[in-house]
Amino acid sequence: MAMKTKPSGVGALLNLPKHKCKSIRFDFRGLCQEGDDAVEPAVWRHVGHSKVAAETDVEEDAAAPSGRKGSCKSRKPSGTVSRTREICGYVTDAMVDALTQGSPPWRTPWKPGGGAALVPLRACGTPYRGINVVMLWRKAIAMGYSAPVWMTYRQAAARGGQVRKGERGTTVIKVGTVVRESEIPGEEPTRYGYLRSYRVFNLDQIDGLDDQFRAAVDRPKISGAGIDRALMAWFRRLDVGLETSGAPRAFYDVARDVIHMPPEDCFKDGATYAGVLLHETIHATGAPHRLDRRLSEAFSDTRYAHEELVAELGSAMAGALLGIEPRFEENAAYLKEWIKILKSDHRAILKAASAAQAACDWLMTQAGDLSGNPVAKSHPEESESPVIANGL
Repeated sequence: MAMKTKPSGVGALLNLPKHKCKSIRFDFRGLCQEGDDAVEPAVWRHVGHSKVAAETDVEEDAAAPSGRKGSCKSRKPSGTVSRTREICGYVTDAMVDALTQGSPPWRTPWKPGGGAALVPLRACGTPYRGINVVMLWRKAIAMGYSAPVWMTYRQAAARGGQVRKGERGTTVIKVGTVVRESEIPGEEPTRYGYLRSYRVFNLDQIDGLDDQFRAAVDRPKISGAGIDRALMAWFRRLDVGLETSGAPRAFYDVARDVIHMPPEDCFKDGATYAGVLLHETIHATGAPHRLDRRLSEAFSDTRYAHEELVAELGSAMAGALLGIEPRFEENAAYLKEWIKILKSDHRAILKAASAAQAACDWLMTQAGDLSGNPVAKSHPEESESPVIANGL
């Protein structure tokens, strides 16, 4: 039984709505002290023999005159869903490989000495979303890229740049849809979806571009000994319950819709507190009256681990926007379960990334950035994190 203590400076109970559901808590596993967008298509399939499908060919993935392609072998679709399976399989294999090595890509942008994580940007300046954020972070860390901007070979050439000979691109995905009108009068048209894969290059792989792409990206960063006031003001705009007691555990209580945080002196510094709070806040976005990820049903190891994956991805995405470094070090126990989930379902990582992006979007819509400024919304056609139907 947790001992009741007087709340700390951040611990006063805030907005505690009452909800009836099964009791389950999503704990931040481990010690707090460091060192001790678019409407999804109802039917998903590869769209063949159409102008739209023809326009989804992979972009040039290398600048070498020989036209050498990337390491992944090209396979022609053998059915209506084979191309989508191929893309999902590629992404899944990349994530399983990283997890097997104990280095989840969403953790690496925050390695010591790397500075604040930067959200990958397109040539036009808009941010990538969903699984593409993770894929591009993974490649940037592996290759040591420092620039946040990525573009296709053609986009670089159109801007006066030249991808260096021998450089290989990084695969990203995009969701496309086709609307097929029904032959039956009055019947709603059917929306078909497909995944397009193409390759992009980091600015560090390209010569001759204008200095405007090299402009420093100013990102806030929460640090210091005390709990950041701007962070707490941002959190209060979310209308999520928060309480503090002497119990040295951080968790989200689904039944009460309350995040519990330990006292301030349980944390190494303000950045540690912020990272743990953000992780639990992502869990809170799954409440029934928010995004409804059916948290009250997550009693099985698989469902619980999937929600933890969403929380890790979501806190990394939101943390990059807010300058908050999520704390992942003590979550290694989930790695085996995540590998099992991804191997059993080739869509699992895309589903988790989609849910994480939705959680991040919800937070930014409700509270804006740390200064309260609204965060620009992506256009529907920029969706990159589909929830793929069970048929694929």
